[in-house]
Amino acid sequence: MKRSLRSGPIVRRILASVVAGLFAANAADSSPVPAAPFTSAEWIAPPADRAADAPLPLFRREFTVDQKPRRATLRVIGLGDHDPRLNGRRLAATGLNQPWSQYEKTLYYRDFDVTPLIRVGTNTVGVALAHSFWHNLPAPKGRYFKDGPQRVAPEPLLLCAELILEARDGAVRRIGTDASWRVAEGPVTFSHIFAGEDYDARRELPGWDRPGFDDRAWQPARQVAAPAAQLRPQTWPPIAPFEPFRPAAVRECAPGVWLYSFPQNCAAQVRLRLIGGKPGDRVVFRGGEHKSSDDRLFGAYVVDWTVVTHGRPLNHQWQSFYLGMQFVEVSGAVPRGEPNPKGLPVIESLDLVPVRTGVATTGTFSSSSPVLNGTHRIVDWAMQANAHHVLTDCPHREKLGWLEVAYLMAPSFQYRYDCATWFDKILRDICDAQEPDGRVLTVAPSYPAGRFPGAFNYTVEWGAAAVLLPWHQYEWTGDPQGLRENFDLMRRFTDHVTSEAKDGLATGGLGDWYDYGHGEPPGPSRFTPTQLSATATWALCARTVARAAEVLGLPGEARRYEALHARIAADFQRHFRDPATGRLKHLGSPQCANAMALAAGVVPAADRDRLVAEIIADLEQRGWQQTPGDVGHVYFIRALAQAGRSDVLHRVYSREGLGSYGGILRKGLTSMPETWDAMMDGYQSLNHCMLGHVMEWLYGYVAGIRQAPGSVGWERALIAPVPGPLREASAAVQTPRGTITSRWRVQDGKFRLTAEVPAGVGATAVLPSGAVRLLRAGRQSLSEPWPGQ
Repeated sequence: MKRSLRSGPIVRRILASVVAGLFAANAADSSPVPAAPFTSAEWIAPPADRAADAPLPLFRREFTVDQKPRRATLRVIGLGDHDPRLNGRRLAATGLNQPWSQYEKTLYYRDFDVTPLIRVGTNTVGVALAHSFWHNLPAPKGRYFKDGPQRVAPEPLLLCAELILEARDGAVRRIGTDASWRVAEGPVTFSHIFAGEDYDARRELPGWDRPGFDDRAWQPARQVAAPAAQLRPQTWPPIAPFEPFRPAAVRECAPGVWLYSFPQNCAAQVRLRLIGGKPGDRVVFRGGEHKSSDDRLFGAYVVDWTVVTHGRPLNHQWQSFYLGMQFVEVSGAVPRGEPNPKGLPVIESLDLVPVRTGVATTGTFSSSSPVLNGTHRIVDWAMQANAHHVLTDCPHREKLGWLEVAYLMAPSFQYRYDCATWFDKILRDICDAQEPDGRVLTVAPSYPAGRFPGAFNYTVEWGAAAVLLPWHQYEWTGDPQGLRENFDLMRRFTDHVTSEAKDGLATGGLGDWYDYGHGEPPGPSRFTPTQLSATATWALCARTVARAAEVLGLPGEARRYEALHARIAADFQRHFRDPATGRLKHLGSPQCANAMALAAGVVPAADRDRLVAEIIADLEQRGWQQTPGDVGHVYFIRALAQAGRSDVLHRVYSREGLGSYGGILRKGLTSMPETWDAMMDGYQSLNHCMLGHVMEWLYGYVAGIRQAPGSVGWERALIAPVPGPLREASAAVQTPRGTITSRWRVQDGKFRLTAEVPAGVGATAVLPSGAVRLLRAGRQSLSEPWPGQ
């Protein structure tokens, strides 16, 4: 066990927590943070007379060193976003380096190892800034931005940076931002987190980030007061670029307008190369994911941007903007090889470069089913597209951290990626955004400057991330530190729901958002009373706080919240359960109501089989159409799978008609959309991971890799595949204790399983017949007769 834990995510996470000083209990505490991360740096800004619509600033500072340092680190906070350089070298692969956070409470700094770049003599550090969510004004007329109150920062652009030079004799020299830094306007003429980023190549300043550049025309930076927030190190992987996509097709969709169609809908930066043309030529781009039958982009959130050329070959990629898209329209330039009678700039290349937080891939899945493989692919691409500094709902229309996704999709993410430190950051956002009365709103960090209307502002099923995400972290990693840090967050939210409950029911809100099959437009729950789902979620929270208290050695708190759970269960049954039949109240389909009641443990044990049977009966009479939406779907999966009815889930997820994963694939989509029927109306997103909970089932039941009941940190594992109609499936999952693999095949009248488990994991194989085999560390092969072959 010690050997397997030495390099595992648990140890890495604990070390990261120690380094970061992350011992917080809640947003209101005074948790330790690293002492004085900046000791020689002041906060600086552009000149006070800078116009609001001026091009974005560049900051620079030259310095000299007498000898090569043993270590050199550049530490940066750049608000709203920053793109640092040293001696002409870009230090990050993108300009998406400043985490969005609850800025009033926490600001993150990032360290860059610049040891190889420091030279004896003169050196130059440079930083380009952008706005991001820090200063998020309404976009100019005609450009997309999300409606609602925007955040107006007292200082729209801020920089705090410090170069730390450690000499071989141990001496430390620090060079920080102050009024001696120089600032000028650069070539990025507009940048907005929703509305795009414009670039004027004529404004480029070659060599501005290298020694010897003449900056006499530049202005001195303005020294300003520091923000009041705590400063913390970034401990999760930064935003990184991945393998670019080249266009699958390019065609002229209107006179002078070219549509570049890409093989994948993804959150990306546009990278292009232009040649020819003349200085001042304007090339206009539009990016989006909805296109009409005549290949024109349409919809509510098409984003446009402009590149102005300087008449020379131009290689350009967005600095601090990204967009979820699959198509790019271009006017004012022509693709290479096309007629060009006007002498316009020529597009040598135009690629999409996917960007996301660089969490490591830790899980793989494949099967003999093209539908399940395709489902895994489109859900995974939606997960990637929404994995940024927060877990967003969509990478274009909103880019916000809607919280129900964070916990309902947590196991799906954990099977596929190493999310521990990233989830820690999301939990810090939730802590920071929690209100004094314990309420947690639907979004964290808080939407920049205000509140959404009604239930969009607060719904129990969204705020429950404050309780259920820390528990998912603990279950997966086995590390109780996250429970210690977040127990007060968990308790205070649950107490808030309790304080607002009336007649034993939690306040209803959005409910099972985007449920399906009722024939009405998508929106708040139609089939399930919103108070039912809210009360079931409240019960889940109470039970989870009780379990966390047990783990943390707080028996009094454990008893208090167990008693609360019992009271909630009694009131749930009083309001929603028919005592004569045991049936639960619903509004046309019992699938969500029954599943959530089962998950929350608010119905008598004797009702469980009946409630599962009612779900199955409703599915059958609907042609195996699932009805739960954003909130209920994962509980629907768990209710059936844990009842041993994955055979039913095989029928549901093998469908290819409307309202199914297979139907989405048949429409040609390459990422998971927002609606079950993949509405392509120009408003519904085609890149949402909120209905992607099937990943949890693919890994845990089709491949069969899951924790044994009651296990945490993968101390005990099951390999218990449910083949259904499939011929084969395989998966590998890198758990905190090592990699577990499952490969099975039905062949020659036998079911054959090859499993591999690491040392220190108590593992059991459960074959389709129900036969149980204990597994030892290493690789083993098992088989049994397969009926019907």
